[in-house]
Amino acid sequence: MRAGWVAGIALLVCVPTAALSQPPTILPPVAPAPDETPALPNGKPVSRPLTPVEVPPATAEPAVLPDQTAEPVQRVAEIREPKRVRRGPLGPAWDSMELLLWWPKAQPLPPLVAATRGGSPPSLGNPATTILVGTRAIDNQDVAGGRFVFGWALNDAETVGLELGYFFLGSRTLKATYTSVGNPRIHALGLPFINALTGREDVFATAAPGSSAGSVYSTTTTRVQGAEANVVGNLIDEKCARVNAIIGYRFLQVHEGVTVEQLRFAAGGYGPIYDEFVGHNRFHGAQLGLHADLSRGIVFCELTGKVALGRTFEMVRIDGATGVRTLGPTGLIDTALPGGVFAVPSNIGRYTHGEFAVVPEGIFKIGLKLSDVGRFYIGYNFLYLSEAVRPGDQIDRVINPSQIAALNPGGAFTGPDRPRPVLKGTDFWVQGLIIGLETRY
Repeated sequence: MRAGWVAGIALLVCVPTAALSQPPTILPPVAPAPDETPALPNGKPVSRPLTPVEVPPATAEPAVLPDQTAEPVQRVAEIREPKRVRRGPLGPAWDSMELLLWWPKAQPLPPLVAATRGGSPPSLGNPATTILVGTRAIDNQDVAGGRFVFGWALNDAETVGLELGYFFLGSRTLKATYTSVGNPRIHALGLPFINALTGREDVFATAAPGSSAGSVYSTTTTRVQGAEANVVGNLIDEKCARVNAIIGYRFLQVHEGVTVEQLRFAAGGYGPIYDEFVGHNRFHGAQLGLHADLSRGIVFCELTGKVALGRTFEMVRIDGATGVRTLGPTGLIDTALPGGVFAVPSNIGRYTHGEFAVVPEGIFKIGLKLSDVGRFYIGYNFLYLSEAVRPGDQIDRVINPSQIAALNPGGAFTGPDRPRPVLKGTDFWVQGLIIGLETRY
């Protein structure tokens, strides 16, 4: 009996172990009959029969779609480190703006206004005479202006470019005023000249003790502007040095004037007397030059030298008038007469002339690089015009007194026809400081 229990237990233990050691048998799915509805083991119907799911075998490398590459990583790198395109020596475009503080050459003036403290007339032959206006400039003040330069490259290599420039100086007006009214230092005041009838020094009395009183206003004006159009070509392009050649066109204009105004009170009437001399110069020419740009770190230095050859169109305008106000039977009578003292009918008019001229220019700059595109600098500029007419040189001091309207209101005169138009040429220059900002895009 006991032996039968032992054999039965051994049989129960051996049978499951053998069954587990055998691989499971997968029966193929049995499609239900068309008229049968598949159901789960619990009897719940399903919409379609269960099918086995095949899992694809694992591979060593993950599947990659054909069009997927490392391009996104490359794009991120490009965004973080953009490609640097090497610029040419000139750059695609550039401009500069400069503040100019320049001093023009002083205007030459002959003796125009003189005075004495005593009662003697203020002629140049009188030792007591003091020259108030003339033999030197009225003043030598600086004048402010500006310069603007725009340029851009003409080729892809950025070695050739076109540059346009314009500069101007504001009008500089210098004025000197002298009067005998309430001034204990001036008793006699007048305009000295050489009498064409006698050949000696004489004077037109603006103020004389016991006969007349008056004031004199003398003014000088100066205006300068210019323009350039140049082709710039690079000759040397090194790390710390660049040299460019310049060829193009230059325009330069110099306009100056001298006026002497009097307000004279004399027996029988009073009135203004006006003399004006204007010198206008316009230069046109072709120019050549070199520009050097030297740098070390953030410090740079620029040197520019240019010379233009061309022609100066010169114009001299002389004008004068005398106004006389007298008391007539019906009231005040105003009379206008041609000519003043230095500008009389024999030289009043407009005169033109053309002359060959040379215009050299030198520029020095030193400054700091603010960034890859911006630079700040200060410097010095010198500009010269070899041929120009200046108004003070056009005044002829030899005068026939019979042509002075205030002395001869009738207008008939005898003797030499003086003064005459002079048309005397000389040179002109302007120099001074520059403060600027340059940008290269």
